[in-house]
Amino acid sequence: MTFMEILDGTIVNVALPSMQQELGVDMASIQWVASIYSIVTCAALLVFGRLGDMFGKVRIFQVGVALFTAGSALCALSRTFEMLVVARAVQSLGGAASLANNQGIITETFPDSRGRALGLVATFTALGAMCGPTLGGLIVATLPWEFIFIINLPIGLISFVVGLKVLSNRRPEHRPSFDALGTVLLIPSILLIFFAITLTERGVTPFTIGMLACGIGLLVAFVVVENHAKSPLVTLGVFRDVRFVIDLINMALVFLAMAAYTFIFPYYLQEARDIGAGVAGLIMACYPLVNSIVGPISGAVSDKVGCEKPTLVGQIIYTCGLAIMGFVALDTPLFVLIPCIMFTSLGSAIFQAPNNSMVMGHAPEGSLGFVGSLGNLMRYLGQSVGITVGSALLYGGMSQSIGYPVTSYIEGRPDVFMDGMHLAFHVVAVIVLVSVVLALVREWLNYRERRAKAVATDASAR
Repeated sequence: MTFMEILDGTIVNVALPSMQQELGVDMASIQWVASIYSIVTCAALLVFGRLGDMFGKVRIFQVGVALFTAGSALCALSRTFEMLVVARAVQSLGGAASLANNQGIITETFPDSRGRALGLVATFTALGAMCGPTLGGLIVATLPWEFIFIINLPIGLISFVVGLKVLSNRRPEHRPSFDALGTVLLIPSILLIFFAITLTERGVTPFTIGMLACGIGLLVAFVVVENHAKSPLVTLGVFRDVRFVIDLINMALVFLAMAAYTFIFPYYLQEARDIGAGVAGLIMACYPLVNSIVGPISGAVSDKVGCEKPTLVGQIIYTCGLAIMGFVALDTPLFVLIPCIMFTSLGSAIFQAPNNSMVMGHAPEGSLGFVGSLGNLMRYLGQSVGITVGSALLYGGMSQSIGYPVTSYIEGRPDVFMDGMHLAFHVVAVIVLVSVVLALVREWLNYRERRAKAVATDASAR
């Protein structure tokens, strides 16, 4: 399912121009085929995570598999832009149900090798990212765009049948009641916030500011309600642990940087350096290739030595890699550029599995679904903000370089693009550096806790 969902997202991005032409809409409109998936997924993640804790994570996961597959069929049958957007929303509900519970299922199934198992998930995430552009380009070039959704049908069916055979649903002994009021407040708050973030990519307006303010207001009301709910939708107690909050923030910051990088770098290859799409795709594939290899290794190492140090090492490498990418030039040889890409990817690959493992390790009993969905929500938040931040930094740097506002690549002026790219990569390197500082704060908190326990042990022995 992880592979299929990542594959679906990358394939859809490749197919957007074909969809735009056939459905007869403009570029701004067709982007909603991709955006609506992320927005609805984020709004539904925490709800499905809570439902997994109530009825069993495997059951909700399987509902997600079925719904994602049915949504893919609806997408393939869509003949209008409006129907396609609605079908993508249905598909995203299935994706949310499965994503919200996959890490909880892994944590329950592999309690002693959680990092290694989550590392394997990172591998399939990377494989989906590698295969998506290539497979999407092949399908769009030879078949109607509907086939990018049709290929999900056999994968979804096989996933569902195999899940029935090998996944055992574990129901909680005491099923909590469902927090309907919290749900009514949470879903529109997240929808408004993410809609505002998405629209901000096209410029800040009073409408987007008002939408963001309403979303934040509803979120504040949600927190107030949850503090007094007998069976809250969100387990707010987990946020009392500062280290858990740091792990979530670091996840969002790293994925913010990753989204900004993957948004900007293809323009550098194809526009600034005039490298063909096929060769550029192969160069870009070096990034997920390293992730697919290193992810399980990093997870397995974290099972042996703990998660804190691998994540810190990954963040430091990623910071250095982004800073190095901020110095590449138009004439940087590929034999130099590709190792720089792989070095940058190494940092994010080392970070991901141990960080996911740490986040899941904070989950109290009966809340694995909620904590897993919260981790995925922070990933989506980082990606959404990352595209907005990356585009703002890129075009802001280009505007400053050329002396007037710029919102796209300027033909014949790769030097202007390079100025914007250098600024963007250096700023996101600083953002990841902030996560390094937060990780050091977490290490200090761990040291203080260990020292307090040692003092207490000595006192009791005396």
